[in-house]
Amino acid sequence: MRIILIILIVLLCFSCKDNTIQKFDWMLGSWVRTNEDANKSTFEYWSKKSSEEYIGLGCTVKNGDTIFKENMRIIKIDEKWSFEVTGVNENSTVFLITDLTENGFVSENEMNEFPKKITYYLDGEVLIAKISDKDTEIPFLFKKYN
Repeated sequence: MRIILIILIVLLCFSCKDNTIQKFDWMLGSWVRTNEDANKSTFEYWSKKSSEEYIGLGCTVKNGDTIFKENMRIIKIDEKWSFEVTGVNENSTVFLITDLTENGFVSENEMNEFPKKITYYLDGEVLIAKISDKDTEIPFLFKKYN
């Protein structure tokens, strides 16, 4: 009987474990955009700072000059995940993650002018990011590079 009780306690501990800790590991690494204009290159770099914080850098280069740069962060605060963008506007813009799966998420901020929604997901070996509002959707397709 004791063995069964111990097994049940161990199983209960595993089922209570926070399974979101690894939720964003599929984003880790260096990515290059494959559907960019011919004279530009866009990159994203993702790293894991802790089990509750991921750091991203996005930049676009044209003729050797960086023409766009943004810092991104996925962070868990008070049991809720958020996607934060800095460097584009004067203040950071926070999107609440409203849908989270094993290989994707949707984040939303209806108060932001554009985008109101940012979606990321992994489709095979392609990282797909979409920024959108009711009328417009812009897809970013990335492949991993070393």
